[in-house]
Amino acid sequence: MGNETERATVSNKVEQVSTLLQAKEELERKNVELEEAINAAKKADSARDIFLANMSHELRTPINTILGLNELIIRESQDEAIKEYALDIRQAGNILLTLVSDILDFTKLEAGQMSLMEGIYDVSSLLNDLINGISLQLRKKKLELELDIAKDIPYKLSGDEIHIRQVISNLLSNAVKYTENGKITMHLGWKQVSEDEIKLDICVKDTGAGIKKSDLPKLFGVFQRMDTTVRSKKDRTGLGLAITNRLVEMMGGKLEVQSTYGKGSTFSFDIVQKVVDDKPLGDFEKQYNESLHSTENYSQKFIAPMGRILIVDDNAMNLAVAQGLLKQTRLQVDVAGSGEECMELIKRKTYHLICMDHMMPVMDGVETLHAIRAQAGNPSADIPVIALTANAVAGAKEFYLNEGFQDYLTKPIDADKFENMLIEYLPDNVVYLTQSQNMERDYEREAAEMALDIKESQLYVMGFNIRNGLKYMGGDKALYSKVLHDFHSILQEKEEALRDFLKKGDMPGYAIIVHSLKGNARNVGADGLADEAFELEKMSKAGRLEDVEVRSPILFNMMKNMRTSLKVYLDQEAEANAEAKAKEAGIEVKENEVLTITEDDWKKALRELAGRLDDFDGDSVNEKIAELKKYDRPESDKKMLRLCEKAVKDYAYDIALEVVNAVL
Repeated sequence: MGNETERATVSNKVEQVSTLLQAKEELERKNVELEEAINAAKKADSARDIFLANMSHELRTPINTILGLNELIIRESQDEAIKEYALDIRQAGNILLTLVSDILDFTKLEAGQMSLMEGIYDVSSLLNDLINGISLQLRKKKLELELDIAKDIPYKLSGDEIHIRQVISNLLSNAVKYTENGKITMHLGWKQVSEDEIKLDICVKDTGAGIKKSDLPKLFGVFQRMDTTVRSKKDRTGLGLAITNRLVEMMGGKLEVQSTYGKGSTFSFDIVQKVVDDKPLGDFEKQYNESLHSTENYSQKFIAPMGRILIVDDNAMNLAVAQGLLKQTRLQVDVAGSGEECMELIKRKTYHLICMDHMMPVMDGVETLHAIRAQAGNPSADIPVIALTANAVAGAKEFYLNEGFQDYLTKPIDADKFENMLIEYLPDNVVYLTQSQNMERDYEREAAEMALDIKESQLYVMGFNIRNGLKYMGGDKALYSKVLHDFHSILQEKEEALRDFLKKGDMPGYAIIVHSLKGNARNVGADGLADEAFELEKMSKAGRLEDVEVRSPILFNMMKNMRTSLKVYLDQEAEANAEAKAKEAGIEVKENEVLTITEDDWKKALRELAGRLDDFDGDSVNEKIAELKKYDRPESDKKMLRLCEKAVKDYAYDIALEVVNAVL
């Protein structure tokens, strides 16, 4: 009996152990399945994030290419309808690019890969960039921007400037986007929280569409649809505010929203920043309003089609603003987005003036200036460099002058001060003031107009579209005549530079020079030369060295022939101006003395002329014709010389040679 009880007890225990083992195995199997499911979910999330990040990155390249080529259409096209289409493409492309960038940022936030990037920044520079970023939209919609910026805020702080800029820019852009009438208000205040820290109080208010209370919970969601009765259909979904909210939270703040549907919205947040320099910012609002007034009352003071300047700034909108301010001056403006890019450009091209931003990443403006001055063999080492900066605190000008800048201009840029500075530092021989300064200049203008009227037909024959050239010069014939002199003087220089880059196989360098030549030629109405330069610009930018090598001789021949013919024209113009001045002064102008020549010497002179024609030596051909026209010859010889001269002006050297040989 006892044995049976023991056996039953053992049997029960075995069954219990077996049950426990089975339960354990089942639990382990469930754990494995759960772990596999978790890993699969993680892989799915990771795959999604990787896919979105890669796609966002890859999409940027073709979008940027499309926008870049579209920008060329906007700049080059003379057809207003095409320009309108291109502007629509630009707007749509920028919206698409912003969305793609937002997707990339959002995936980084979701994956926890977004981190704060601490750095020192100027508050004035931050404000200037933010205002420039919305200035175009404000003008288009005729909205007022009201600034409420604390004058005593420390001007230099340390924090994540990049993300602060992104957050405020997003809020300002949304405010403009959803406001059709009224104004946008930007408030920036502060309060001390510790010995070396302050809390920034940032607020953006608009008088726009507003948000319904029922939609407020959706506001920071991803691709959430909201009421579209007031809001634009094209802006009903997106990532902007979702990212903005997450970024504010990362920086230790909270994005607050107050809104009245149909009347407007207010977005605000506070973040703590470290103080680097407690000097007060000053009256930024006054500075901005003065700049705005200057721009609104702008009237160009000069034209400098042959002037070459380089503007360096890491903010694309700042570059666009500066280019826009200089558009009517006809200056040749190149831009660089960094100090490194500036150093590369000055290796390929010589400038008359450089305008340099100070606060740039990696290599700031001061470091770039020192590098320019120190670079061995740099033709731009001694040219004037002006600091363009938003740093407007006391002592800033002395700082920049001590560092080696020639002058200093605060941002937002005052258009009037900017032009005065350019007139001062650009070489006198490239600047043409657009306002009459004295009676002598008025007289020179009248004399030049008379000379140009007489010889307009010659310019048309030489390939100049005078109507276009005068249009670019504002109808000023005297100015056009002066620019023609400058154009003649640079043709040889540019041809030599192009040949040098072609010999080295340097297509980026070739592209810069041929682009400049295209603009020079277009300014004076040399449309054929400009068109040829444009074709070579496209080839060189695409790196098609063989095609450039094949086509360049055509361009060089056009440049040589234009240079030769233009020299004859300008010499004749100078002679006519001198005669006009002499007559005005009451000085008797004696006619050229008529010379005689023997028949043998005449034949010898014609054979020399034929030899020069056979060598396509344009300068010496024209000199010889001018010499032969001084001799007393029969009308048939005079007619032969006139025909020969006309053929040379048409670049028809073979026909001119036949005319001379027919007499021989």
